[in-house]
Amino acid sequence: MINPRLLIVLSLVFVLHFSKIVGQDNTARITTLIGSHIEFNFNTIDKYRNGIRITNGTTIGISLEDLSGGTLTGWHIDMQSFLSQPTIDGGGGNTLPLNVIQVEANDASGNLGTANFNGLQDLAISPGVELMSTVDPTHIPANASTHQINLSYECGIANGSLLGSTADYYTIEVEVILIPDF
Repeated sequence: MINPRLLIVLSLVFVLHFSKIVGQDNTARITTLIGSHIEFNFNTIDKYRNGIRITNGTTIGISLEDLSGGTLTGWHIDMQSFLSQPTIDGGGGNTLPLNVIQVEANDASGNLGTANFNGLQDLAISPGVELMSTVDPTHIPANASTHQINLSYECGIANGSLLGSTADYYTIEVEVILIPDF
């Protein structure tokens, strides 16, 4: 008999990766607008078999400005497990592979229409996966009130059912990284 209580908790850690080149004075920031704590509660056999999708569980705002006069060519958003954690760890010593969680980015504000959104991506360790990118000059400067991205999550769908997994309280922190492109 399967214990129908598997809870996976994602805690998002937003990190700015900023490459500083001599003579540049740029700003970059991610703002969490909605949903920094995501929970997948597998409390029915159907959820174990079919997985759970949380659509638009997190909304982030992007602030980015090129104060150096035009060397910034674009930016992208990556995601990875915090501190390169290789598994999703349970409170009872159990583990799940990272690829049971997939993340997808999409345009929340309608102002990133020319950006490239890469669809569902497996959660990964460093260097992570690219969720979206843009080289459109109208996206620089970016303002958190007008340049917003939704993150949707799936657990136990793309890479197979969690049926048969050990019931536990699993947690993982993930990094969402804003990377300016020069």
